[in-house]
Amino acid sequence: MTSVASALSVVATGVNPLEKATSASIDAARLAVIPTVETGSAKTILICEDDQNLRQLVRAVLGDGYRFLEAQDGDEAVALALRNRPDLIILDLMMPGRSGLDVLNNLREELPSQETRVIVMSAWGHADAAALNAGADRFVPKPFEADELTAIVKDVLQVA
Repeated sequence: MTSVASALSVVATGVNPLEKATSASIDAARLAVIPTVETGSAKTILICEDDQNLRQLVRAVLGDGYRFLEAQDGDEAVALALRNRPDLIILDLMMPGRSGLDVLNNLREELPSQETRVIVMSAWGHADAAALNAGADRFVPKPFEADELTAIVKDVLQVA
């Protein structure tokens, strides 16, 4: 539709045709382009965190020995996890859309727990029991110590 025709359509109908796309169709289109990652022999870690700086920090702390996937919200986290079957998911509880606990419950229904481990990270220190009861393998409070996170990841993945 040309810009003139689009403007006339808005004036005539009061509805902008560009606003007709629903958030569900936009989300579906965004998730359709999420790649599948070939992992080779390196363990794959999915970092589910809405704060880009924190995702980068986790990657830097854990180093180059892993392949990383990143999700910025709960829906993207579930889509990437189901498509790529990572060895480990580092999951924040407070994310846009679905909460980390909703994501964890969904993943535990879909993925065998022995296949994909989950570490929940949260500034809510009191949420550790809820995360563990929902199926998390470990809980790490934010802010975290770099050495502690590295040791926990190695322990959960049983990497020497």
